[in-house]
Amino acid sequence: MDTPEITQDAQRLAVLIYKQYKKDIKDGQSKLKAKNIGSLTTVHKTLSIKYSLDDTLDLVRELSIANYLKVMWGDNTAVLINIQPKLIIFGENKFANDIDGVLNWANKIVSIIKP
Repeated sequence: MDTPEITQDAQRLAVLIYKQYKKDIKDGQSKLKAKNIGSLTTVHKTLSIKYSLDDTLDLVRELSIANYLKVMWGDNTAVLINIQPKLIIFGENKFANDIDGVLNWANKIVSIIKP
């Protein structure tokens, strides 16, 4: 698998978004609905990202430019974020080999304790 042209932190965020997407489907949501992950604030809070909201926005912007996410922008922030097929393929490829190792690696950008 080719390494994507995104930073390690952006890859970690992509893995966490993919993990949440799969959880939502397992919990009964349609794939279409699970691809809509909400606003920047929702993503930051739901995934317990330990970085600042501005840093998370920067990662979302990076994933958007790389076509992993489709973002509707408003007031210089991400107001609606949708998962693109490229992110799903990336997540499937990452998880195909070592689920525990990938999750431990990806969790480096999340808080241990939720605020």
